Amino acid sequence: MSSIAIIGQDGAGKTTMSDMVLQKLPLKMKYIYMGRNVESGNIMLPTSWLIHYYKIYKYKKSHKGLNFDEAKKLSLHELDKNRKVDTRGKIAATLRLMNRLFEEWFRLSISWYYQLLGYLVVYDRHFIFDYLPDPKDTYSKHRLTTKFHNWTLNNLYEKPGLIIFLNAPAEVLFSRKGEATLDYLKAKNDVFLNTGKKMPNFKIVDASKPLDQVFENVKNLILEYSNSRN
Repeated sequence: MSSIAIIGQDGAGKTTMSDMVLQKLPLKMKYIYMGRNVESGNIMLPTSWLIHYYKIYKYKKSHKGLNFDEAKKLSLHELDKNRKVDTRGKIAATLRLMNRLFEEWFRLSISWYYQLLGYLVVYDRHFIFDYLPDPKDTYSKHRLTTKFHNWTLNNLYEKPGLIIFLNAPAEVLFSRKGEATLDYLKAKNDVFLNTGKKMPNFKIVDASKPLDQVFENVKNLILEYSNSRN
């Protein structure tokens, strides 16, 4: 069974690289989006859509003059950034946790199905890294459901056979996306690196180089991994 995760911060080129891998490598592959953004998902539980659109509705309701199409374009960070305190009740938090777990294991089960059919599954992002503690987290790390969720991801959820971290300096990421601050991006990069270095299958690729060079490095890692599985 074979799976590869291409991870990194926003602006590192994860989706672009995933598309290039699928188009250019002579391997039998399937693509699964394994991140938190519902709008980007190619496989998703209906309940996840409902929760996402409810968050958009709540945000729109608190921001007069913002239409729904504009609100849909907002990132998860933007939807949540005005919430300084986690005001969710225990029941709501538990229901959200249950949906997250069902969502993650649902996508993993689809991945297992593809792998059993002989496919190499390419993950665009991965939940283990998408739910890493935020450097500026002010509430979620204190909630028991969040701690339990992170524990399940790190101890029960299957890790990819190969993890490729597209690593780029904070200055490069900022120039591409213009989001967050340089200090935040540097701190987030450290979180990725500190987590990844604990995994034997974690490989780092310099994502600040020209696209064709980045692809060449990623391609070599994937081909080496694929050959080792045969």
